[in-house]
Amino acid sequence: MLLRRLFLIAGPALALAAPAGAAKCPPDSVQVGDLCVDKYEASVWEIPGGSRSLIRKVEKGRISSAAQLGGAIQRGVAADDYGPGCPDDASTGCASFYALSIPGVIPAQSMTWFQAAAACTNAGKHLLTNHEWQAAALGTPDTGGSDDGATTCNTDGVNVDVVPTGSRSGCVSARGAFDMAGNVWEIVADWLPVATHCPGWGGLSDDYMCFGGASTTAQGPGVMARGSDYSYDSEGGPFALDAALTANFSSPSIGFRCGRRM
Repeated sequence: MLLRRLFLIAGPALALAAPAGAAKCPPDSVQVGDLCVDKYEASVWEIPGGSRSLIRKVEKGRISSAAQLGGAIQRGVAADDYGPGCPDDASTGCASFYALSIPGVIPAQSMTWFQAAAACTNAGKHLLTNHEWQAAALGTPDTGGSDDGATTCNTDGVNVDVVPTGSRSGCVSARGAFDMAGNVWEIVADWLPVATHCPGWGGLSDDYMCFGGASTTAQGPGVMARGSDYSYDSEGGPFALDAALTANFSSPSIGFRCGRRM
């Protein structure tokens, strides 16, 4: 009787109210707990400051292809071309550089931790933590050295290069995130001492693992990169981890991925 009275007072609006927990992730991401993780490795685009309508779509995760980006310029495809607008230490704020999650493009390369964190933030997201990354990667197939060069994860050097995001249709996690093994290493947010040796995982996994020791001479804090790149053969996979990098280091084989809270 009480429920019927509430309905009569509040009307249809109450009856049609969305249930708790009904929030959904934007189209460019997949849900992992209370986090929306980008479906694809980040590509970085320089968008003119006057393009507010385009930037709003980026912030809402509603860009689904490069064709929607108009006059934006993709950066970090084949060279470290971020220029003075986004220096290695991101001291300018990299204000016009945005990390996007879209299929069919070469992911961003040659970015430092600082640049990657800025590009995620500009897009209304954050650089994934190691925990968030591993949760999103669970279920990603491990080729174990048997990459077919077409559908499996790009880990074995068959293509000898980075491939477009999402182009390996079988390289998808249980949550729906693509390329979390191979293609490019993905920097995560955590800082720690720089590792000095690479003991491997032992019986847990045959994936590459460099997480031993702690440098007392490294110039800057260490960061982790996850998932390996296109050249790791049987050592490439969803448990691959390299913590022998510094926050100001960049390489053509290192990229990143972002996420946002629901």
